[in-house]
Amino acid sequence: MVDRLEQTFSRSPAILRPALGGWRRRLQALTAVIAVAAMASLALEFGFPQPPLPSGFLIGVQILAVAVYVALRAHFIWTSSARWSAVRACWPDGLLLFVAAVFVAIETEWMRQPALKLTAVYVAAMQLLIALRLAIGLVRLNLELSQSRLQPTRVLALTFLVLIVTGALALALPNATAVHLQQQGDFSIWRHLVNCLFTATSATCVTGLVVYDTPTDFTFFGQLVILLLIQAGGLGIMIFGGMFGLLAGKQLSLKQSLVLQDALSHRTLGQLRRMIVFIVISTLFIEAVGAVVMYPMWVDVANTGDRVFLSVFHAVSAFCNAGFSLRSDSLIAYSRAWQVYAVIMPLIILGGLGFPVLSDLAALMFRSIRRLRAGRRHALTDNGAPPPRLSLHTKLVLVTTAVLIILPAGAFVLFESFGRLEPPPTMGRPADAGMMASASFFGKWLDAMFLSVTCRTAGFNTIPMDEASLTPVTHFLASALMFIGGSPASTAGGIKTVALAVLVLGVWSTLRGRERVEAFGRTIPESVVRRSAVVMILMGTLVTTVTLLLCFFEQSSLRAAWFEAVSACGTVGLSTGLTPELTVAGRIVIMVAMFAGRLGPLTLLAALAGRAPTSRYEYPSEQVIIG
Repeated sequence: MVDRLEQTFSRSPAILRPALGGWRRRLQALTAVIAVAAMASLALEFGFPQPPLPSGFLIGVQILAVAVYVALRAHFIWTSSARWSAVRACWPDGLLLFVAAVFVAIETEWMRQPALKLTAVYVAAMQLLIALRLAIGLVRLNLELSQSRLQPTRVLALTFLVLIVTGALALALPNATAVHLQQQGDFSIWRHLVNCLFTATSATCVTGLVVYDTPTDFTFFGQLVILLLIQAGGLGIMIFGGMFGLLAGKQLSLKQSLVLQDALSHRTLGQLRRMIVFIVISTLFIEAVGAVVMYPMWVDVANTGDRVFLSVFHAVSAFCNAGFSLRSDSLIAYSRAWQVYAVIMPLIILGGLGFPVLSDLAALMFRSIRRLRAGRRHALTDNGAPPPRLSLHTKLVLVTTAVLIILPAGAFVLFESFGRLEPPPTMGRPADAGMMASASFFGKWLDAMFLSVTCRTAGFNTIPMDEASLTPVTHFLASALMFIGGSPASTAGGIKTVALAVLVLGVWSTLRGRERVEAFGRTIPESVVRRSAVVMILMGTLVTTVTLLLCFFEQSSLRAAWFEAVSACGTVGLSTGLTPELTVAGRIVIMVAMFAGRLGPLTLLAALAGRAPTSRYEYPSEQVIIG
């Protein structure tokens, strides 16, 4: 109905437009109020052991919200001049209603369940509809903000803040945390809120640093909230905005496309729709395959539902490079399970490559398959287009990623084999599940390969990461990998692999006396080299500042403070054990570091700096002495 009023508004005489605009605003306000009331009723129903309001009243509010929205959509379809297009625009609602009806029919005909359970099933489906429609409404509001004078980077920062605060409020509900936390004698509601905000920030920024133990301190409801925050933060709220906008049948304006482009680091507006669809499909497919293959790994869990949730949670956490685990020791107890190296490691790598690289690889693979099926041997396709090739960006990412996996792994084995003057303390752990230095040669290589992969923003660990378990040189190299991070337009953080590759190529070109930076037969623009240097300097400044603040607020060694600072700024999640012991001031510092590291120093600086006027003049040049 709102869309119908918008069409009428655009075709109405100027004298009627103020009145129609008033009706449109009232209708939008009514819809928003009903949606917020429905979500509040959901929070009261599921967030408290004993809801402060009667359950019948809360369910009534939810049913009223669904009824009002269904009536509005039905009126929109009925009054639309192009009803088929209107039906297609409302297909998510129709699909959800159809699925709910099918569930009710199955329960009635096959399982002969009582009417009360049928009502519960249908109400659960309606609650899902409420959440979906509210998410679409929030996305539309976000896209409307993008058409304002706010910069896209500021809109990006604002949406992440909203997601973090919403997640923190959900985690602060009584049903989200375990009972033993609330029954502690020193329990403080303010410290609890700070811890929930810390967890929401860590999940949304896909970092993995925790002050509450995820498997023991959060209930299933809290773990589900964390999972949703990881998924939303990993892909980016702007990518979800584009996805829900497409599901709602809305066309993206140029400004909205620029906002999504800024979130994706994707420069081709014409391919943005296809890119968003590819992101959604590839993400769900990769995570689903990872969860299925990971299912047999949980041999110590008997319940099928728990094993499914464990598989889904760790698949999403691995692909989003989040590092959250439903095991208190991360993956140490499963350090010799083949799924850790054959499933979780590939998920981390795929999530850190970036969607432009995955899109390039998928396009190359599909085109090659089609050419093989057709039996063509020549270089051109039927329409004269050249065969697909990998872009310079993809080549730089693949080569740099391979180097950053293989070489550090060998270095880790070397450091842990010959970098100690005395044997490491075992602390009662078995050798094959403890420190790398105590493992066999093959076990060292497995641990080193996983550590080399997980250091670049994944956050899982198969070996203890405390200062007593690893040598200082191993911690230093791990910090360097965390500082570099993954690749652009990925779920990873850090300065990114391409920035490192461009800077190394720039140094190599300078040493060779070349004025241009070149790679794979292509010249890299000077502006890209400058941006890479700026990103490295800003990230280094951020890490240094966070380390300084942690040394000031916390009673810890410089090694632990530095490692924690790099882990937070690079959104990695590895810890020497300092995070749970942080003071409130230290936790606030780490939260700001995770937020800044997720958005990226360059994006955050551009969001805060505002628009700088373009200079129409240039000063005379003069040489300076370097070195």
